Amino acid sequence: MDLNNASLGELFISGQTILNELEDTTLASIDPEYQAKVHDALSRLERAHDLVHQLAIFSSNELIDDMSPNDMRFLLIPVYLGDLTLKVTDRNKSRRHILEAAKNHFNTYMNACEEHQLLSGADLEAYKRSVDNSSSSSNRSLPPAQQRQQKIEMFKREKATEQRIRELRERLNVDENEDKDDIERDWVLALIQLHILKALQHLHSIDQELVMVKEMEAISEDRQRMSSTAGRSDEQTARTDMRPSTWGRDKPLLSKEGRPLQPFVITNKRQALKDQVFRPGWSLPTMSIDDYLAQEEARGNIIRGGGEPPSEEKKEIDDNDYEAQDAETMRQRNWDEFVEANPKGWGNRGNKG
Repeated sequence: MDLNNASLGELFISGQTILNELEDTTLASIDPEYQAKVHDALSRLERAHDLVHQLAIFSSNELIDDMSPNDMRFLLIPVYLGDLTLKVTDRNKSRRHILEAAKNHFNTYMNACEEHQLLSGADLEAYKRSVDNSSSSSNRSLPPAQQRQQKIEMFKREKATEQRIRELRERLNVDENEDKDDIERDWVLALIQLHILKALQHLHSIDQELVMVKEMEAISEDRQRMSSTAGRSDEQTARTDMRPSTWGRDKPLLSKEGRPLQPFVITNKRQALKDQVFRPGWSLPTMSIDDYLAQEEARGNIIRGGGEPPSEEKKEIDDNDYEAQDAETMRQRNWDEFVEANPKGWGNRGNKG
């Protein structure tokens, strides 16, 4: 299809058809065929979005009752663009860029619905809360219990709206006696309400993912900075090590964005007192036994050597050396008499006298 010569209706219907095919396809999101369809639908709907502005189809003071069903459906173009943008997996584009582009499309859709009074009180309040949370550092989210109840209600509304869309679609295809304009108007209004609920869910998910993406980018920047610092020359490193120990004390610890500018340790007196209380009741060793013996030996408190070295083997007595044989006999006799006079355990009386 030649996008420049195609009509607004043709561009919208073809882009909507491709989007519906992508919702039901079994292709993986990273499949080249899947991504080709995503970019094709994006091109068609982006061209349709430009034509809507060029033709000035919508007016800021125009209510939904003043629009024809044929024009009402073009309000869905921004939300379709947001859905397709989230499906993009382009390596040349960062995830943060994709999320922010999709968020802009969803915000455009929600602003248009608010302008034409298509938002209910609860949906408008939820959208305002989402805008406030993403534009300020303060978190005005609801309590967890209320968030859970709100999700349950939105899920029920979404299922009921999908059922109504199916019923209206069947009436458009089957019933020939009914007024098709009224049925088509109700069908388009139901589609708009369904995508309001989906846009609120997408905006909430995008804000949560953006927080993680920004944190990952900050970690990546810190790693690159550390790598560049580690690659400095030895001369620069030596010059850095020669800085006085008081370096950086006159500088702030944190930047305006909350990032640390220099290393620091968080401590307090309470933690110090806690460390003193919760400790063993005995003195813990400060060195090993080997370290202690080595220290004592260095001080000269351990004497090595002295005494006669034990003989490795008992020397045999020559049979012709009678004097040596007599001396050995007398030594053994004296030892036997000593053993008889001093039985084993005789010296340990247990203080009994």
